[in-house]
Amino acid sequence: MGIEKLMTCYCKAREVQSFYSNCLTNDSLTPKERDLLINLIKNASISSNLLREYCQPQDKEI
Repeated sequence: MGIEKLMTCYCKAREVQSFYSNCLTNDSLTPKERDLLINLIKNASISSNLLREYCQPQDKEI
Protein backbone atom coordinates (compact mmCIF):
# COMPACT_ATOMS: atom_id res chain seq x y z
CA MET A 1 0.00 0.00 0.00
CA GLY A 2 1.42 3.37 -0.95
CA ILE A 3 2.13 6.20 1.45
CA GLU A 4 -0.64 8.29 -0.12
CA LYS A 5 -3.23 5.64 0.72
CA LEU A 6 -1.93 5.36 4.28
CA MET A 7 -2.10 9.13 4.69
CA THR A 8 -5.71 8.99 3.51
CA CYS A 9 -6.36 6.42 6.24
CA TYR A 10 -4.67 8.73 8.75
CA CYS A 11 -6.90 11.64 7.73
CA LYS A 12 -10.03 9.51 8.03
CA ALA A 13 -8.98 8.34 11.50
CA ARG A 14 -8.56 11.98 12.53
CA GLU A 15 -11.98 12.83 11.08
CA VAL A 16 -13.57 10.02 13.09
CA GLN A 17 -11.79 11.21 16.22
CA SER A 18 -13.09 14.73 15.63
CA PHE A 19 -16.61 13.45 15.03
CA TYR A 20 -16.62 11.51 18.31
CA SER A 21 -15.24 14.56 20.12
CA ASN A 22 -18.05 16.71 18.75
CA CYS A 23 -20.56 14.14 19.98
CA LEU A 24 -19.30 14.72 23.53
CA THR A 25 -20.83 18.20 23.48
CA ASN A 26 -24.31 16.67 23.61
CA ASP A 27 -25.69 17.51 27.06
CA SER A 28 -28.13 14.59 27.05
CA LEU A 29 -25.47 11.85 27.09
CA THR A 30 -25.66 9.28 29.81
CA PRO A 31 -22.46 8.52 31.73
CA LYS A 32 -22.27 5.19 29.89
CA GLU A 33 -22.57 6.90 26.49
CA ARG A 34 -19.97 9.47 27.51
CA ASP A 35 -17.56 6.69 28.54
CA LEU A 36 -18.18 4.91 25.25
CA LEU A 37 -17.37 8.05 23.25
CA ILE A 38 -14.22 8.68 25.29
CA ASN A 39 -13.04 5.13 24.58
CA LEU A 40 -13.82 5.54 20.88
CA ILE A 41 -11.82 8.79 20.83
CA LYS A 42 -8.88 7.04 22.50
CA ASN A 43 -8.98 4.21 19.97
CA ALA A 44 -9.19 6.60 17.02
CA SER A 45 -6.25 8.51 18.46
CA ILE A 46 -4.20 5.33 18.78
CA SER A 47 -5.02 4.43 15.16
CA SER A 48 -4.10 7.83 13.78
CA ASN A 49 -0.87 7.92 15.82
CA LEU A 50 0.15 4.48 14.55
CA LEU A 51 -0.48 5.55 10.96
CA ARG A 52 1.38 8.85 11.42
CA GLU A 53 4.39 7.12 12.97
CA TYR A 54 4.46 4.56 10.17
CA CYS A 55 4.35 7.26 7.50
CA GLN A 56 7.10 9.41 9.01
CA PRO A 57 10.47 9.08 7.32
CA GLN A 58 12.73 6.76 9.23
CA ASP A 59 16.34 7.75 9.89
CA LYS A 60 18.61 5.06 8.58
CA GLU A 61 21.67 4.20 10.61
CA ILE A 62 24.85 3.66 8.65
